[in-house]
Amino acid sequence: MSWYDEYNNLLDDFTRAVEDELLQYVRGLILYGSYQKEQEEPGWIIPGISDIDFILVVDIDDINEEKPPRRLAKIGEALSVFFVHPVYAPILDLRLLEYTDLPARIGMGFSPIHAIAAAQYGEAILGKNVLENFTYSEKLLNRSAKIIINQGYESIKRGFLHHELGVEPVCFEFADIVLDIAHAALAASGIFNLVRPEVPEKFDLLLGDQIGSDSVDIVYESKKWRMGSQKMEPSEFLRGSLKFAQAVIKHIRNPFNSKNP
Repeated sequence: MSWYDEYNNLLDDFTRAVEDELLQYVRGLILYGSYQKEQEEPGWIIPGISDIDFILVVDIDDINEEKPPRRLAKIGEALSVFFVHPVYAPILDLRLLEYTDLPARIGMGFSPIHAIAAAQYGEAILGKNVLENFTYSEKLLNRSAKIIINQGYESIKRGFLHHELGVEPVCFEFADIVLDIAHAALAASGIFNLVRPEVPEKFDLLLGDQIGSDSVDIVYESKKWRMGSQKMEPSEFLRGSLKFAQAVIKHIRNPFNSKNP
């Protein structure tokens, strides 16, 4: 079975499970991200690394206080098989939202930045793309970007201090964080429909002159680490990632930068 078959089978099996067992609770099952973009223009999936990104919006609210917990339990039972599946679990990225909690709040691995991307560019596999019904202020989007950037910086700083330099798994972790930081900085500039492979070029074009060529180089190197291509020496990459995160933090804290997030 090819990697493409694995992704397609996950989409079919997951959609069927939601439709067969949970449809009465579903407001929308939304597909977005690299796999969704792959359907329109091939080349965005990195086999074994890229996820299939779903947002499942359910409505469990009821005047009977005993029903929501039961509904949540049923949803968990129906979906749990995918999170222990040896093939599907590594490539499934699911965000489960309750309809009455929308518009999306900051935190819990989800933010208005994700919501905007899914609302504007996502595809409703079941139900409707209910995220289209909600808007977010520029102030909230900027705050979300700052939170992602600050959290990424703290993660890199902790990793740099507590992991042995040159360990490749740490480099893969740092590569993801660097791309998340770069994507958040771009989102604050109004760019939402990005998947990781295209972040470096956009970052270079829109923010490279402001943040510096060394930072741009690290974002490009992060893409190489994710794609398994030729990369710089591990300890150099780890040090560069820390400096990159520091440069972006400095950029967003500059009160004279009118476009900073």
